[in-house]
Amino acid sequence: MSVIFDDNAVIVDDLDEIESISAAEDVQMQQGDTVLITGATGFIGGRLAQRLVSEEGVQVRALVRNLEKARPLLDLGCEVVQGDITDLASLQRAAQGCQVIFHAAAWVNERGSHAEVWAVNVDGTQNVVDAALAAGVQRLVHVSSCAVYGSQQVFGIDETTPVRGAGNFYTDSKVDAEAVVMHAYQTQGLPVVVARPAQVYGLGSPQFTLRPIEMIRKGTLMLIDGGRHFCKPIYIDNLVDGLILCAQSEAAIGEAFNFSDGDPLPWRDFFGAYAAMLGKPRLPAVPYPVAWLAAVFFEIRGKLRGKPASLNRRVIRTLRSDNSFSNRKARTVLGWEPRIDWHEGMRQTEAWLRANGQLP
Repeated sequence: MSVIFDDNAVIVDDLDEIESISAAEDVQMQQGDTVLITGATGFIGGRLAQRLVSEEGVQVRALVRNLEKARPLLDLGCEVVQGDITDLASLQRAAQGCQVIFHAAAWVNERGSHAEVWAVNVDGTQNVVDAALAAGVQRLVHVSSCAVYGSQQVFGIDETTPVRGAGNFYTDSKVDAEAVVMHAYQTQGLPVVVARPAQVYGLGSPQFTLRPIEMIRKGTLMLIDGGRHFCKPIYIDNLVDGLILCAQSEAAIGEAFNFSDGDPLPWRDFFGAYAAMLGKPRLPAVPYPVAWLAAVFFEIRGKLRGKPASLNRRVIRTLRSDNSFSNRKARTVLGWEPRIDWHEGMRQTEAWLRANGQLP
């Protein structure tokens, strides 16, 4: 097995040899352990907390900034600790006695300065690393993003593909955050795993469920080039399955994993499923140049008004993307499988939307 170290990742080029590591060693997270989740009031962290409490029998400790938002976590039986990943002291207190840390907190808002985004996504990740080292945790699972590949327009992007910046604060900060985590692994032996989700939809997803539903309801969602470009969906529970395996598998230490449900899906089908839930037979479409000019207009208007643009060029580029992410490594090394396919994922998403008053 050859292992190649670079500035941002550990790339393993012999998956079969990793797979041969005995499953008997996969005991990193066990019943009775205390697990810390940063970003537990968010979409991914919140669902992870629910699943850990209900299925894994561990004590979940949630680091939260806003105690009011933490009420659902308290109802679950989670231990809630007020703090912030930008406050190292609060992180160190929260990490004491924990065996595993899931780092899901991040600045994902499209509005924010370089300093604001880096303070959370990069410096905050360094604080998580420092707290994990001080607490002597058995595993740090860092939730990153497939955005770290820099929107390369090729199919089957896998973990041997070098990460790169894309010129926007979110992507570039996630690249730097991964470098922080991997540096701690390489130089201090911190047992880390990096999870790179694709486009996460499902129960409460703000970007790929709630926002499209709201835009379709208002009539503002338009397909770019007829919606022929590709979405790379992963259902939230499939991702949570992967995150739990990242905490349990000995072979995962020092590795990065893509998490995508498989083949990409045209946006016309993905958004079309939401349109059908709302009784809309079809969605309007515009050519890419028109959408790009509209995004520039909204960005300028947003700056003049001091508000985030309702449409921007980053979103337009996402909706024009023609690439995909391989999940072979997660299948081979972790034994992960996306157990909920797109049709079932959308069925469960629709049921959740109706139960929560998002659909008539």
